[in-house]
Amino acid sequence: MRTRILLLAALITSPTMAAAQVAQVPRGSLTNPDREREKRHYDGGWSAMRSEDWAGAVKEFQQVIDVDPGFALAYYSLGRANMGLRQFPKAIDAYERCRELYLKGGGDKLSNQMDRNKYLDDKILEQEMALQQAQQAGGVKQASGTQQLYVIELRNKINQLRQDRESGQNLVVDTSVPFFVPMALGAAYHRSGKLQDAEREYRAALDANSASGETHNNLAALYMATGRYQEASAEVVLAEKTGFRVNPQMKQDIEARRKGK
Repeated sequence: MRTRILLLAALITSPTMAAAQVAQVPRGSLTNPDREREKRHYDGGWSAMRSEDWAGAVKEFQQVIDVDPGFALAYYSLGRANMGLRQFPKAIDAYERCRELYLKGGGDKLSNQMDRNKYLDDKILEQEMALQQAQQAGGVKQASGTQQLYVIELRNKINQLRQDRESGQNLVVDTSVPFFVPMALGAAYHRSGKLQDAEREYRAALDANSASGETHNNLAALYMATGRYQEASAEVVLAEKTGFRVNPQMKQDIEARRKGK
């Protein structure tokens, strides 16, 4: 019996996140009309996602990126829409760009305090837009806890950015990558059959947040597919310790193969 592999059910294919309602636009590197356009298309993208109009969502998120190429979570959203279309190479490209933007952390834009503050204002707004969406995704049962972890990660990022904004002591900005980015990238590689790349990204996601039961589950599925049944069994145990419900058939298949049945 073919085992059903759960790959980021909550973060990749769920269309249920509501559009963000951001009424206030702080000062930043974009003008208010730019921010209004950005918000309109971002909302439109998530509206399309809710109705599973993946192609429409791709168009909307691309419009966001056209307005603000530095909006990391717009690339993340674009990746999710492309996953819905099963356009895995395009999803990989979008997720990789998202990661690059987190790693860059403002780069050469942070040459002075004013530039730094503008950058942080922009990043705070972007994270708040995503957080408001995630908080309005109520009513969806997330057995894996992925949604809760996503919300926690966004809140932590906002708090860190606000602390950086208030301190004003230096020009250094946090460049850590949230766990859900390599988690999603790993799933895109996995679905593309690039298992070595998928394993690397899943491991990066767990390094960032070992409480991600869904990542442990996906890694277990990958290990099973590559004949590493002992490691797959260990990942199942770790997934279940987080409260994630592992597919019973996958558990049975792993144990049967591990025992040589």
